Parts: sequence; structure tokens; C-alpha cells
Amino acid sequence: MVACRLLTRHPPLVHPAHRAARNKPEGTMSSALDLTAALPAAHAAIDLAVEHVLNHPPRKIRYKGDRNPVSEVDETIEHLVRQRLSARGHAETGFVGEETGAVGNPDTYWVLDPIDGTINHQHANPLCAIALGLVHHDQPILGVTALPFLGHRYWAVHGHGAYRDGDPISTSTTDVLNKALVGFSDYGSGADEGLRDVLCAAVDRELTARAQGLRRYGSSALDLVWVADGTLDACVLLGNHTWDTAAGAVIAREAGALVLDADGSPHSTRSRCAIAMTPGLRDEVLPFLRVLRGSRFWPDRNEPDGFDHLAAPDGTEVLP
Repeated sequence: MVACRLLTRHPPLVHPAHRAARNKPEGTMSSALDLTAALPAAHAAIDLAVEHVLNHPPRKIRYKGDRNPVSEVDETIEHLVRQRLSARGHAETGFVGEETGAVGNPDTYWVLDPIDGTINHQHANPLCAIALGLVHHDQPILGVTALPFLGHRYWAVHGHGAYRDGDPISTSTTDVLNKALVGFSDYGSGADEGLRDVLCAAVDRELTARAQGLRRYGSSALDLVWVADGTLDACVLLGNHTWDTAAGAVIAREAGALVLDADGSPHSTRSRCAIAMTPGLRDEVLPFLRVLRGSRFWPDRNEPDGFDHLAAPDGTEVLP
């Protein structure tokens, strides 16, 4: 835990533009889509989350399934964020948390992953993220993602660009796969572990042979914001847990990335995968995903309305 403790002594640096955005009056959202009020509210909630994770290393670990840990830090952050948004939000806005499930409006809702990369966090690996998104009619429209142990924060609002620590960001200009660094999702866990392993291995094999490099960082939220700022040129995420991807999807899209499902259709909360890349890589990356056809990771256009479609492809249910 030494590395983790050393990192937690220094809170993230705050860019002046970031501070100005956070210091706007939060008020009460006059409607579910008052993004002027929603962004400062999201920053304030993330402030609480970052402060907590930097000062409370994980101690009590339980497991959802065989290898999916949850710590008391995850649970406390989710409570803090949900409570903060409830105090400043609006009755028309629902909430979906990875640990506590879904309540309220299924058409417009906040969605939170309190720590994306819990295994990394458990092992004092700094590659983890806190991701808060706002979704309207299946489309992420606002996202704030903090990398607390790296001292960075990313955010975006639909139509207004993407930022890291107050500075505008954009994707790389890489347009050939053999010059691209690609993030890739973890292998299997959950109800269809064997299937996921087989499909991941097939995609992994193709990308490893053709990309400049393939990396598995253990956090989908981190992968997406690293595509947004050009650290990665693409990321291929099999599965689409909304709490993992909503915030990062809008940040990557606002930074100029294509954010798609496995079949090349635009990404939404109903997507089966989250694929983000510079526009020039589309025609090289998408063909490798055809192996997913007929599986739970290929788009299903007959999914139910409401929160029910947020059940993940690996069988994890979002509803309590």
C-alpha cells in the first residue's frame, strides 16, 4: 500500500478554469436537462468522491461473483454522490449506481461508477477512475471522470467540447492501426465467463497482430478518457456497463472520437460494446469485431424500455 499512501498525500491540482466551473452556483435544476446547473453539481459530487478515496484506503472487501470485488470505499462514495445530487438535483432526474441500483426517472438519470478499477484500487494500483454521467433518452449528455491518484479530471457536456483540468482536449490524429496504441477490455468474469474469454481472445489476437500496441488497464472509464486526450488512439470494450461507459463516452465523443457499438452504430446505453477511436481507425478496427455476431456482445434492437436494458451482457443486474 506504500504507493497508494504516497499518492494520497497530494490532492489533484485544480486548474483555474476548472475551479471557475466548479464555483458556479449549483442552485436547483429547473429541469432535468438544465446542464448549466448539472455540471457544477456533478463537479461538487465528484469533489466529495475524490476527497474520500484519497483519504480512505480499502479495508473491507466483499465479492460479487468469483472475482469482482466491492469495498466499503465504493459503497461510501456511491452514498455520498447520490446524497449530494439528491440535495441539489430535481425529482425528475433518476439515479443509477453500480452498487445500489436504479431509482427514479428511467429517461433522464445520473449514473455512477464509484470506483472503476476496484481490483487496481485494492492492490494500490493508481489506474482507477470515478465516473459520473448524465443520460437522457439513452444518450450520455454530460460526463465527469476523475483519476484521483493521477491528479486529473475530465469533463464534457454535449455540444461544448471536452476538457482535462480546465484545458480543451482532442483525440490523436492517428489513422493507421500499426501506429495505434489500443486499450482493450478485461477477459471474462460473471455468468458467461467462458464465452467472453473466447471472444476476447479472438479480438485480442487480431489487434495484437496489427496494432502498434495493445493495453489492458483494468478500467473502462480510464480507457475512454485516455482516447479523448490522445493517450490511447482507440479502445475496444466488450460489454457496456452504463456506469463504466456513460461519462467517458460523452467525453470521448466531444473530444472528436467516434464512439460506436460493435456493428458500427452510434453508441448509447443500449449498446452491447463501447468502441472509441480516432475517426481514421474505423475501417481497420470494426472488421475485427464481426466475430461477436450472434453473441450477447452484438447489438440487440429488441431490448426493453426503461432501466431493464441496463442489465449487463455478462448477466449482472442493475436493479436491486
